[in-house]
Amino acid sequence: MAAGRGLFVVDEDYAERCREAMEKAGRFLSVRARTEQETRERLSTMGFEAGVVDQTTTRLIELGLLDDLEFAKQWVGERSQRKSLGPRALRAELVAKGVPSEVIDQAIAEVGPEEEALAIDAASRWAHKVARFPLPEQAHKLQQMLLRKGFSFEAAEAGTKAVLPPEGWD
Repeated sequence: MAAGRGLFVVDEDYAERCREAMEKAGRFLSVRARTEQETRERLSTMGFEAGVVDQTTTRLIELGLLDDLEFAKQWVGERSQRKSLGPRALRAELVAKGVPSEVIDQAIAEVGPEEEALAIDAASRWAHKVARFPLPEQAHKLQQMLLRKGFSFEAAEAGTKAVLPPEGWD
């Protein structure tokens, strides 16, 4: 029921849905950080109408509980170290989560490790997986592994050359 207060009309049902949306968002954000798009999709899936979703996400951003840049920085830092992912793979994951391209660029620039150093580290950890093959095949397989993990060709080549003897590159 709508009640008049001065010049504003307050819809108590709408206000209650907004409170409920904030409460539910708080619960799923307490589990892990999420992007604005993920939050919008989750609230919509829960049955909240667009106006409630918009108001809730706006308020979460104002409170600092939703921040795509902080999410992207955390994602880049964790995934590059834990999963040895290169910039291209990190970018693809963040795009899939709805993070804007300029935010991704900023996060990778600020937090992302040096690509070549990360490729060398990954190659040294994976070299044992290809050790049973002839040297030229080791080089090819290791380089392909790095490329699949999102490293540029140059970084994959540098990582492979750093861990294999030079005669494997003839």
